[in-house]
Amino acid sequence: MVKKINYIVKDKSFEKFMMMVILGTTGDAMDIEMNFFFTFWGLELLKKGKKPKVQGMPTPMKGMATRMFTKRLKEYGMDDPLAMLKEAVTEGKVRLIPCSMTMDLMRIKREELLDFVEEPVGAATFFEISADADAIISL
Repeated sequence: MVKKINYIVKDKSFEKFMMMVILGTTGDAMDIEMNFFFTFWGLELLKKGKKPKVQGMPTPMKGMATRMFTKRLKEYGMDDPLAMLKEAVTEGKVRLIPCSMTMDLMRIKREELLDFVEEPVGAATFFEISADADAIISL
């Protein structure tokens, strides 16, 4: 049985955000430790008030596509994906870990991030966290 999966989140899209929510909450329900390490554009998903948009289509359609997917998610009982993610973090099986070096490079301050995000760490610390992981996956 899988015990620990680590993810590197490097994209700010709605699709990656929802993958993170679905994988994180499912892993939490299955008692799997899920660590998400956010670097480069992925850090945007951790910012307070950030609303990720669907990518891979012309700019005017991104907002419309995001609203369409959000509506469909509600049909599946996912009214507030961010609240679901926060609950999984609070239960202790999901960790949202920002990359400190990338935050410095992009001039992102800790206070800009969601309150339930962990303190930033460097790549070496992420490697230590990953040492006994069953898998490391890049999103």
